[in-house]
Amino acid sequence: MSISVDQSSSVAAKATSGAEFLTAAVSKSQQELEGKMALQLIQSASPSNLPAPTGNSGFQVNIKV
Repeated sequence: MSISVDQSSSVAAKATSGAEFLTAAVSKSQQELEGKMALQLIQSASPSNLPAPTGNSGFQVNIKV
């Protein structure tokens, strides 16, 4: 927030641009953190953690309608 009395608009804009850059930086770091958390969640749920299937069970499914 800026309060300007008898000042030009360029001076008021410079006063608020620092806050805008700070907000953008905080937003970017928050998005990066959320992205890292999402990648960790995806990697922890990957099927590579499951044991390999043995035999041929489950490859053929008989369905009667």
